[in-house]
Amino acid sequence: MIRTYVIVCVLLVFSIIAVPAGAEERSGQALACLTPEDAPPVVHRLSGTSDDQMQALRAEAFLDPTGTVGPDSILSQSFYPPNCSGLFDAPVPSQALWLRFSIVNPSAEEQDVFITFIEKIFDEVVLFEERDGTLVEMSRAGRVIRPEDTDSVAIRTGLPLALQPGDPRVFYLRITGTFEPTITAAIMSADLFSDWTTVTLLMTVLFLAYVATIALLSLIVFRQIHRRFYQYYALYLLCLFMFTFIYDGWLNELFDVTLPAVTLTPITEGFAGLGILANVQYCRVLLNVDADPRIWRRLFQSLSAVIVVVTALAVMDPWHLAMPLHLIYFVSPLILLVVAIHKIRAGLPQAWPIAGSLIALSGGLFVAVYAFLVPVDITLANSVFDVVLARPLSLGYIAAIVGETLFMMLAISVVVRSMQAERRSAVVELAALGRHIKYIEEQRTQTERTTMARLEALEAALADDPDGKQHLPINRQFLERATESILDNVADQSFGVEKLAASLAVSQKTLGRRLKEASGQSPASVIRSVRLNFARNLILLDQYNTVAEIAHAAGFSSVSNFAKLYRQEFGEPPSKSISMLRNIQ
Repeated sequence: MIRTYVIVCVLLVFSIIAVPAGAEERSGQALACLTPEDAPPVVHRLSGTSDDQMQALRAEAFLDPTGTVGPDSILSQSFYPPNCSGLFDAPVPSQALWLRFSIVNPSAEEQDVFITFIEKIFDEVVLFEERDGTLVEMSRAGRVIRPEDTDSVAIRTGLPLALQPGDPRVFYLRITGTFEPTITAAIMSADLFSDWTTVTLLMTVLFLAYVATIALLSLIVFRQIHRRFYQYYALYLLCLFMFTFIYDGWLNELFDVTLPAVTLTPITEGFAGLGILANVQYCRVLLNVDADPRIWRRLFQSLSAVIVVVTALAVMDPWHLAMPLHLIYFVSPLILLVVAIHKIRAGLPQAWPIAGSLIALSGGLFVAVYAFLVPVDITLANSVFDVVLARPLSLGYIAAIVGETLFMMLAISVVVRSMQAERRSAVVELAALGRHIKYIEEQRTQTERTTMARLEALEAALADDPDGKQHLPINRQFLERATESILDNVADQSFGVEKLAASLAVSQKTLGRRLKEASGQSPASVIRSVRLNFARNLILLDQYNTVAEIAHAAGFSSVSNFAKLYRQEFGEPPSKSISMLRNIQ
């Protein structure tokens, strides 16, 4: 069964690797939807009707390898043929991408449109218009531009453009500082851009609020169990929050932070890798992997080591070394799913919802990673939902996290109920233990009364028979003396049969005979029994913190031997007695 799941994981990973690998080989020219050499330039015509709200930006492209080509020299550069899909290879930090396109307003009224992008991260986007052989700047936007200096206050990158009726106009677009492998450009009506921005804003705000709420609830619930439960999960949710907060541009919107992508992208990659690591660790805790055979523990150790390595590579160079991190982001839930299925077969109650959370996470991340690495072409869009569905990266990511957290909260509730049941069982057992101790004390009191009565009868018999011809049993008193002697020397690990006989001023043979008559046990068994009961009292009184301390205080030189004898005597290991007592406290 496990082998089958591993094979499925490998095939899924290969399918993700294979498609982007082919995509990376495409140049900007190969991406183009080529037109015949004698065809006229592509001209965009927006009718302004409800059926014509967005078009792919069909533009010629020029990749500036040094990022130094400016508006004064771009007119002399050779551009690739028009790209009909609006999909372009993204420039790396040292490069710049120029797009050239034409737009005409066929209507009799002015049209307000936006030049925009499906992607979110851009350092700077500048729109120029060609007028009489020179470029005139029209508008600019981006994350290195302060909000008050940009021409659009929307959270999405968009450049407003007012189109007057008349002849086609030629525009140039300069793009720098992005992280995603491609750029998807579009021309969008002002109304659709406003709706799209509003929906995006609501999605982001609601998602951040949801993550913060889940984090707070998990802290409240997990703190009732143990800090190791909530530490990893709180770290995981914090990483999700910070990744989304930075990736969606809230640092620039709320705090006027104008750091470029070359600075912020390694930070987001670091949060992504740290979140994966925290995900692995809290799954390890919830699935109780530490109690499993060594092979499962080594699996988690190896997976954690791989995550640390690929995260370090992605932080060092996100543009060339981030692919392993993106793959492990998707692969790690599949590996954890195999472990969860193993735990389901082992009967672990919380394994079922954990498996559900990992399936939801894997499915959503598959959509998000695939949409990130293999973007689709833009088609005509009539509504904001068409725009959102055209690039389901955000939807896949949000669905993955929401599904994962909902199932994980269910797993947490299962763990809480299980631990509450264990605590109730411990309370019942402790109450039974208390009744047993009370019964023993009552029996001991009754035994002492019987012993006193026998001693009085013995004294009367000795008074009538001074020569001691009537031999009445006094072995019970002898057993009490032996017990007191053992307790007086209980911490002395060398105190054995020989020293016990010496302390009672009898020979070892006499000691053995009298203890046998009194208790039915050998001297060694009596010493061992007294030490074990003494250790039991230490646990009940909560005198020591560890099993080793209790063993040595009761005179046992070997902790493992003490644990074995304790289990035989009381039916449970000493560690369980300690944990049960402290859980009740």
